[in-house]
Amino acid sequence: MTSPPAAAARSRLGRRGFLIGATGVLAAGLAACGTGGGSGATGTVQGGPGFPASIPNRYGTAELKAAPQRVVTLGITDHDVLLPLGVIPVGLTQWGPWDSGVGPWVEPMLGGQRPEVFGSEVDVEGVIALAPDVMIALQSALTVDQYNRLSGFNPVVAQPPNSIDYGVNWRVQAETIGQALGKQAEVAKLLADTQARIDQTRQANPAFEGKTHVTVRTDSAGTYAAYTKQDARTALLEQLGLRLSPAIENLDSGGKFNVKVSKEQVALLDADVVIVTTAKPTDVDAVRGDPLLNNLPAAKRGSLVLLDDYDLTMALGSATVSSIPFALDRLTPKLADALT
Repeated sequence: MTSPPAAAARSRLGRRGFLIGATGVLAAGLAACGTGGGSGATGTVQGGPGFPASIPNRYGTAELKAAPQRVVTLGITDHDVLLPLGVIPVGLTQWGPWDSGVGPWVEPMLGGQRPEVFGSEVDVEGVIALAPDVMIALQSALTVDQYNRLSGFNPVVAQPPNSIDYGVNWRVQAETIGQALGKQAEVAKLLADTQARIDQTRQANPAFEGKTHVTVRTDSAGTYAAYTKQDARTALLEQLGLRLSPAIENLDSGGKFNVKVSKEQVALLDADVVIVTTAKPTDVDAVRGDPLLNNLPAAKRGSLVLLDDYDLTMALGSATVSSIPFALDRLTPKLADALT
């Protein structure tokens, strides 16, 4: 993912007393709330196909008795799966610089609605105030404390077992959300369509096959982080036939999605193609003149690809069923130019 919050988010809920007192308030709110908000449905239909559903996670199991009508997404890209399914969350976590909190590849799917947008810090009180039937926190750094507080009200679909923060595979993300919403058939089509786009891109670009790549995140201060096999960008590029440079693969990342590379180690970033992303759009001009990156063999032969389209940078970092086609449209020609 692109620059997720550096530290796990912390709830601003400081008093146990709030949790006790809020239970009655929430119950009253749920009774009074007739509209489904995000999905446009009314009330909560009991049971239904696929329910009850049990979805295990890192901290426990989410038990859903019926298809949820009001959904809050705490994962930074989880809304990318809800929106093409026709489900508009009542609240979501900000992703990228856009006022709506969502990328341009899904913003039209909001239909003019404006869900509550939360920052990177999990606002337990704010989430509960929206009276969600379920909270989805797959692509997140949700802590066990936050999980326990939120799941005391309604189910939380948190990070899958054995996953890393912000490191859930796009297929697992979509399948899990499909189960939580009772929309497995619709998700299966989304997955098939997205995989078809990946396969078509690979078949149309045989020059990608077996070539090494490194994707690096940098900024105007000249700090470097190379994305590992735990990262969504790497996974997508490998599905296109590329392979992660052994120099990066052999570094110990501690199971994280990127590994820091010092200025003295910049030579490790070289590969058949080097994709450079920036922390902020305003970093592009400084990075364009970076003498260390421009001294790489890849740069000298025209195989260094600086992404100066921040929408593309964020779409590539999202790597969801919605953003992958958007990213492929814009990235594929750049990779083809760099590798031919």
